[in-house]
Parts: sequence; C-alpha cells; structure tokens
Amino acid sequence: MKILILINSFGRGGAENSTAKFILGVNQKYKDINFKCVYLEKYMPGCYEELAENGIEVTKLPGQNFLSRVKNFSKLISIYKPNIVHTILFESNMIGRFASVGKKTLLVESLVNKTYSEDRDFKSRSLRLKSYGIKYLDKITSRMVDHFHTVGHAVAKHYINVYGREIAYTVVERGRPYPPSNDQRDLKNNEKLYLVTLARQEYQKGLIYLLKAIVPHKKQLKLQIIGREGAATEAIKNFIHEHDLKNTVEFCGYLSDVFTILRKADVYVSASLYEGLPGSVIEAMSVKLPLLLSDIEEHKEVAQGNKNALFFETKKSEDLSEKIQVFQNDPSLRKKFGSYSFEIFQKKFTEEAMVDGMANFYKKICTGYRKENEN
Repeated sequence: MKILILINSFGRGGAENSTAKFILGVNQKYKDINFKCVYLEKYMPGCYEELAENGIEVTKLPGQNFLSRVKNFSKLISIYKPNIVHTILFESNMIGRFASVGKKTLLVESLVNKTYSEDRDFKSRSLRLKSYGIKYLDKITSRMVDHFHTVGHAVAKHYINVYGREIAYTVVERGRPYPPSNDQRDLKNNEKLYLVTLARQEYQKGLIYLLKAIVPHKKQLKLQIIGREGAATEAIKNFIHEHDLKNTVEFCGYLSDVFTILRKADVYVSASLYEGLPGSVIEAMSVKLPLLLSDIEEHKEVAQGNKNALFFETKKSEDLSEKIQVFQNDPSLRKKFGSYSFEIFQKKFTEEAMVDGMANFYKKICTGYRKENEN
C-alpha cells in the first residue's frame, strides 16, 4: 500500500509532530505500508531529517502560489499512483482536494482542531471576515474528501456542524511515547504546590483565567508555563506585573524535552477554551500527574472527572481557584489521581496504540474503497 502525505510543514506543532511520529512508527512496524511525504514550507526545528534517515522520502512541493502547487501535486499523484492521498492542515487540505479531482485514489484528511470555534480570538473585523470566507470554502469543497481521520469525537462533531451534514470519519487518537525514564515522577515534597501548563501564549489557551485564579494563592504555589510567546503575551505580562506575580509565575519558553519540568510538578493544569485532542494533557498523564482542566469536551475525551481530573467551568477563575485549593489541601488525592492518569495513558494513549490505529485505519478504508469500486 502506498500513502502520499501532504502537510504544511514537519516543523514543531502538535499536528506536525504526531504526524511524523505515526509515519515513523507505521513505517517501522508495517512493511506493507510505504510513505512518500511532501510539505509546503520548511520550518525548524522539525522532523525532516529523522524521516529521511529512516528511509522515508521527504520533499518540498514546488510552487509559489496555490494554483501552481495544485498543478504540481496533481502531477505527483499521477506519477506516484498512491492508494491513499492523506493531507493534514487547511492549506494542504485545499491543495489535496483540487489536485485529486479525476484521480483514481482515495482522499483522506486529518481533522486535528476545532478550527472554527466561537472562542477563537480575532484581532480585527477583516480577520473575522477572512475566517468566514475560509469556512465557506472549506464547507463547499468538503464533499471532495472520501474519508476523514479525526483525533477525537469532539473535533468530528465540530466539523459535522460546520459542514452541515454527516461525514465519513474514523477516530484515531494521538499517542505519546513513554517518558524517557522508568521513573515517571520526582515525588519529593515541595514546600509550595507546583502547577505546570503547556500552552503557547494565545487567547485560546485561557492563560489569563489561570493567572486570575492563582492570585489568592500566590504565596502558596508556583506556576510554570511551557510554550512560546504569542498574541496574548503582552496582556499576560501586564497582569503579572499588576498583581505582583513575578515570583509566582515562571516562563519556561519552548522546550524540546518537557519531562524535566513535568516530573517536578504536583499538578498539571489547562485552562484552554478549545483544543483538538490535548496532547499536553496526555504527556502529563504519562508521568502520573493529577489534572486540573477546563470542562471542554476535548479534555473530557482524555481524562475522567473525579478519577484523575478535577474539571472547572471554562473561563471561571473562581471555580478554578477553588479546585486549586482542593489539591493544595489533599496530597493523597493528588497521588491517587496521578496513578489513575498513568493507567488511562497505558490503556489508550501510547504511541504504539496510535501507530496500530493508523495502520489499521489505512487498511480498513483502502479495502472498503476497493470493494465499493468493484461493485
């Protein structure tokens, strides 16, 4: 079976990283599945060299505009003759849709985020109007796709609503590798409660609500924020200055190895307004961390309330603050929740489960597509 992958980039990012990981895993374990990978732009750091070193062909799609890229990708499909064309992220999806017209191949797209969430922050009216235009184009051309791969049921539900119809989709969740050490946690007793969050500094991640929640506890806890700066950085830093949180909040920036921070934490917290499938929560579960999460559908797909997570009402800092106090007062609850986090990780969200899931997904839809054409 031949799979032709088209993605915006193999640079850093949840969708980019998880795509590279499942390609590498499937390539190593399933010798009857072969990949050719094409990307639009080379952003670094990335997985390009790792893919190539494992015998996977990786190349940049020629062309400086949409039409030229569609033309070049259409030629590539004709030359390579893949069983499946699999595209990831919006620009690649649009190129794949138009390039596949008239081709005898199965077109698959990955749905990895709630792209059109009402909680998305637009800085201007023109950006909002542009989003509406993109959404309309996505909707009217979505019928060109044969099958969708989605990272979760919440994301699938989002797109069913956007497209205004049922779609053929299969859920295969993102997986994460086991931590690089058998010692999942540094269980030393901290004098303060250590909270950690992995979140780029954008409105979507709800960091301002998290900061409001820790103000009453600022002398009793430490918050570490892992992730790059973004559109919300100025507002976040202004809030920290105004509420004297400089000794409470630590910015760790982008880290290639997040486990050094996660192992020292007491609780993982996410105040996100929406997600795809929250990979950072899965990473936290892999090191036995108890969870404090906003009550969005995406979080509830990976965590279980009152078993490994306390959920708080989205955007409600008072509720989050109260839940912080619960964990602060009960170390035994943190330990109990952390152990259950690891159980869930082992059952559902390992990298091996993702690899097997994607391989079986490819085989199932390809077999079904062949039978449909024979009939």
